[in-house]
Parts: sequence; structure tokens; C-alpha cells
Amino acid sequence: MAAEYTTIATHLPGVFAADRESFEQVEGFLALVDDLNRAYLERLAELPLWYSPAGAAWPPGLPTDAGGDALLTRISELYDELADWYGFVFPGTWRGAQGLTRKREFLEKAARLWRRRGTPRGFLDWFCLWFGLSEPSQRPLLVEHFKYATAGERAGTPHTDTDGRQRPLPWLRATLFVPVSAAFPDAAARTEASLVVERYAPAHVLMRLCWVPDGFVLERRQGPGAEDPETEEEFRERVRRLLCGLVDLTEHKDGLRLGSCIDEGAATDRLDVGRLPTDVTEA
Repeated sequence: MAAEYTTIATHLPGVFAADRESFEQVEGFLALVDDLNRAYLERLAELPLWYSPAGAAWPPGLPTDAGGDALLTRISELYDELADWYGFVFPGTWRGAQGLTRKREFLEKAARLWRRRGTPRGFLDWFCLWFGLSEPSQRPLLVEHFKYATAGERAGTPHTDTDGRQRPLPWLRATLFVPVSAAFPDAAARTEASLVVERYAPAHVLMRLCWVPDGFVLERRQGPGAEDPETEEEFRERVRRLLCGLVDLTEHKDGLRLGSCIDEGAATDRLDVGRLPTDVTEA
């Protein structure tokens, strides 16, 4: 862009060049403005480099001897500015060098994510990006209840709970099964996951989050090598029973804890509610 720049003097009417000495003097004054214009054009040419998440240009306005911490801070501020174009504020947990990587990944994928907002695939991609779930085994499973609804539910007749309350219709419900992994090491991380589901799930869908052990699979048992194969309707009924009776599929050792376990031997019902955690996965 700067290489193609045409000096201001060449755009002056021909009468200015009638007197060569006068024209050289005018040309010399305008050359100062030309230098400023070339500098601006060079800055504009660098925009894709330092406004791009993959850019490697030195941030503008930052001294070359500013140091590593100042560089990371300036890049983080730049990413914050870019995210603001989408009306998005980065989570407070995206800090340090790892946080910059997560921010850069968001900016690279933001356009695609925003196009798919409100769709199952878009929500899953957003959830995985938020918590850095890159392995297929870490990816959650989103079950939309309407796909396994009974004939009555599909006809618009809601089921009623034992206490007489009507359940939301199946096309308004979904369950997100999230495998336990290092991405959710403590109660704070799992609480954050619940908040992400609450905030970014489609507004018309009542979505719940359930923690499951690593390797959890919800597929129809079929094929020559399958044990206890099932028909399509049997599989749908099994999923319905799971969704209707689901409490949790997470072993006690992976569950949330309020503090260190001080009991030795058998578990003690300290809350006197008649239900105790076990080390056996509930089905």
C-alpha cells in the first residue's frame, strides 16, 4: 500500500510546475506530509497482522524494550478490544499465557460460532471452546428430549409428575452429559459449567447438566458382536427411562464435595435425609 503511494505534488495543477525552483520548494514542503501519509499507510497495511488472532506483528505503540509481561498485557488488551466487537467479555478464568491461547482460539472461531448460536452443534462447540475440551472423549453429549418422546408427548400431551406438576414438553427440554475430566477439577469449575449452560443454552430450552464418568456412551446396542442387542424402540425406551429417572451418573469419588471426608468405614448420614453417596455408579 505504501509502495503504491503517489506524492501530493504530482496531483497539483500543471501551472505549479511552470517555475521549476518554486515547484521544488513546494514539493519539499509537501514531502513532509507525504512522509506522514506513508507512515499511516504502513500502519493500515499492518492491520491484518496485529488485529488478526494469528498475527505476529509487534503491537502498535508498545516500545520494543517493554518486556514480556508488558507484551502479554498489550496483546490481551488487543484481544479484549476485538472481542468487544462481538459484544463478548472474556471469562475471568482465561488468564495468563493459556488464557491468551483460549482468547485467540475464540477470535479465530467467533464468526462461525455466532452463526450457529442457538443450535445444538453451536452450543456444544461453544461449551468445548469455553473449557478447552479438545479431545473427542471430553466432548459432552447433548440429548434433545423430543427425539425420544412418546406418542402422547409428540401429540402435545405433557406428562405429569407424582406431585401433580406438569413436565415441560419434550421439545423444550434437553440434557447435557459432561464427562468428568481435568477441565473440571473442582467445585468452582463445575459451578462455572452450570452457569455457562444456564446463560448460553437456547432461551426456549430447559437444559440440565449431568456429570458422567469417562467413557460414557449412550448408543443403541446392535450388530453381530453386541451383547443383549435391542430394537430401535427398546433403545428409545431405555433413553426415556434414563432421562426420566436420572439423578447422577458420577461416582462418589468424582462428585462435588463440601470438605474432606472424615468418616472411617461405613458412610454416615449427617444430614438425616435418608440418602447416602456411594462408590457405585447409579444406573
